[in-house]
Amino acid sequence: MTFSAAEWVSAETIDDVLERMDEIDTSLPSDDGIATFNRMYNHVTELVAASVDSREFLAGEFLARLDVHFANLYFSAYATSLGGAEIPRAWAPLFKARNKPNTVPIQFALAGMNAHISHDLPMAVVSTCWELVVIPSEDTPQYSDYTRTNELLAEAAETIKGWFMTGSLARLDQMGGRVDDALEMFGIHLARMAAWDSAEMLWNLADNPRLDRLFRSGLGRTVELANRGILL
Repeated sequence: MTFSAAEWVSAETIDDVLERMDEIDTSLPSDDGIATFNRMYNHVTELVAASVDSREFLAGEFLARLDVHFANLYFSAYATSLGGAEIPRAWAPLFKARNKPNTVPIQFALAGMNAHISHDLPMAVVSTCWELVVIPSEDTPQYSDYTRTNELLAEAAETIKGWFMTGSLARLDQMGGRVDDALEMFGIHLARMAAWDSAEMLWNLADNPRLDRLFRSGLGRTVELANRGILL
């Protein structure tokens, strides 16, 4: 299935999200940097979907809607790249380097994770809270389930490490380290906690458009610079 630009960012359910990820996977060569990130993200999304369906969370609706809002930001960047428009600065280094020679897959994966977690996740948390009329606070069931999702990420990390340490992806000697070293240095759990803090900041800046704009701009610029370093 081929999506229009508007359809890419109109996912309404986790099934929609997975459908769009499958489309990206089938449309890109396996060594494309976006395809590398997409494969990893698809696996994590499948785990979240299974957990929500099994009612393992107190605030399953929140996590389901967060997953959709979150993914739509990635799809927006992807759709923008298809149309040739300016890509959001947090994502720009990855999209520009997606076919860069002598870049190992783990670099693409980490750059995608950094753009999506450090930049997009705070925006997605705020959008979900507005939709469900929830305040992003650490004393809520929503935050409790948000942190419990780290357990799913730990499970996914073991599988993902295997992808990067086998077959054609096993070129980590070029980085001078192992996959678990790279993932540990990134610190997914810490990045997600920082993303929640950023979401609280954005929520509290809602009545101050100027500061809100400055905070978003600064966040995008910081993530962009970090991704340039990851992709060197």
